[in-house]
Amino acid sequence: MLDVKAFGAIGDRSKLDSAAFQAAIDECHRIGGGTVTVPAGEYLIGSIELKSGVMLHLETGATLWASTNRADYREDWSGSYESRILFKATNAELFGITGKGTIRGFGTEKFGSWWGVPQPPELRVCTCFFDNCRSVTLEDIRIQDSSFWTVHLKHCDTVYINRVSIQNYRYHLNTDGIVPDGCRNVFITNCHLSTGDDCIPIKSTEQQACGPIFVTNCILETPNTAIKLGTETYGNISDIDFNHCIINASIGIGIFVKDGATVERVRMSDITIESADLYEIKPVLPMFIDIEKRHADSKMGSVRDVAFRDLFISTQSTIVVQGAPESLLDNISFQDVTMRITGYMPFSNRSKPITGKRTLKEQRDTEFMTKPAYMTIAYGNNVRLDHINVFECEEAAEHKRHDICLAYSEKVTCNHTLIEAGGNEQWIG
Repeated sequence: MLDVKAFGAIGDRSKLDSAAFQAAIDECHRIGGGTVTVPAGEYLIGSIELKSGVMLHLETGATLWASTNRADYREDWSGSYESRILFKATNAELFGITGKGTIRGFGTEKFGSWWGVPQPPELRVCTCFFDNCRSVTLEDIRIQDSSFWTVHLKHCDTVYINRVSIQNYRYHLNTDGIVPDGCRNVFITNCHLSTGDDCIPIKSTEQQACGPIFVTNCILETPNTAIKLGTETYGNISDIDFNHCIINASIGIGIFVKDGATVERVRMSDITIESADLYEIKPVLPMFIDIEKRHADSKMGSVRDVAFRDLFISTQSTIVVQGAPESLLDNISFQDVTMRITGYMPFSNRSKPITGKRTLKEQRDTEFMTKPAYMTIAYGNNVRLDHINVFECEEAAEHKRHDICLAYSEKVTCNHTLIEAGGNEQWIG
């Protein structure tokens, strides 16, 4: 075990301690691996490279403050959207960050068009970026006020994230929580993520498949999407399992396929969703699934073999699940879904949420968002609905909406009864 203070770290924010951290990590790696401990203190740091075999352990009372000076970050480490990087590892294995300490960013000001500040800050820092790494561990640490993506995992295999708290400023865009991007064997458990952007967005930004990924016993809070598959879908996303989670979000569960590829073998169960109170500001849906082309020359993707079970939803909005005429949602099931409608929100002028950049517009942007139903399923094939229970408050009941709308769907089974909707709309409840 090596102590960063033995390598010159001061720990009172009076000077930059990055060099001392790096020297301790380099020496630990050189002698074959071990633990670099960070005692209680206030450490000012810039870019630090994590290396194979080294665990950085933050002791109780240790706080690592991300520098606000661009010169303290390596210019050759450019992350997504030209962000800089605090902790980076490339081609490393058997390493991570553990302990009861805190990593503090500086994303504490409003940013984002929803909040009236469309221009991004001059400096944005990704807290952790791990590229092509294996056997990564993040455990017990607290990350606060990240100014960009908090944990970006790119092309990693076997990642364990347990009891990690991410508490970012709610009104600061792009402060996504944990981002598996073209990864395999990711396990996220017992975490509390409160972010200004998507909590757990699962992506494939390049043509590399993503999955399996397992998430359990997590609390997710965001004004954007809590559980998100896409929008970047250049490679397949498959074998995704979420269970026993509590969500407060603008979009609780979102699957956005824009770049071709297939999203398949997705299981989500025992999830409580409360829609964030943002109905007057942006699209709010407890669940949204959409297949579209990002650009005219994009490939058309697909969604198949997706199962939702034991969902408990409180919302003023609706579930909207839509495939495309040339790509039907295939084998989608909803079992034991309870929706409590907590108030009335008009649907007539709604458009679907457009997350991620795109250059096309089409009829489906509004067509199914405006249906007077609490669950709309369009362009589906082999759809199973079992025990969909909708309970309206008095205000919502006055407007006489249906429970379910089916459109352009084939082989729909509702409570074990086959309904052939075809091109005609069918209304249930």
